[in-house]
Amino acid sequence: MRQVFTSQRLETVEGVAKLLTDHDIEIYISHPRSYRSKRGSQFSYNQPIPLNKQPALWVRHAEDQPRARELLRAAGLLDSTRPGSAAPLTFADAEDTAPKRRSWAWRIRLILLALIAGAAVLTVTRHRAPPAAPPVPPAPAPQAPAKQQPAEEEIRVPIRPAGG
Repeated sequence: MRQVFTSQRLETVEGVAKLLTDHDIEIYISHPRSYRSKRGSQFSYNQPIPLNKQPALWVRHAEDQPRARELLRAAGLLDSTRPGSAAPLTFADAEDTAPKRRSWAWRIRLILLALIAGAAVLTVTRHRAPPAAPPVPPAPAPQAPAKQQPAEEEIRVPIRPAGG
């Protein structure tokens, strides 16, 4: 037996197994479905399955392996391992994809930062304004000095010389 395909998802391995069995290639699936497995739950790549416990697809007869690999290459599930026969499996440069994501992310961050700064300025100006002072009564207008009224009233009596 020879292993030709493996995946963390059992559903993927079963789909590839169907492709090979449709072309009359005898296969074996390691770690298949069972009533004890937790395959019915949500799948997550965040919790990877160890390589020796991943579902794998095996070709039972060694002479069927080249035909199985050719079918997988034709379906786009397997790339050639021979040098110069296929495009190398390389990751895209980070410079090609990052600026677009980064520009949108930076725009959103700057807008949110501006909104937060505006809210802070508005809050500070509303709460830091001096409290309104009570109204001051107007000062009395200066008046002309009033004549003082004497405490006693003066009476003028003309004095005349006697005798005459």
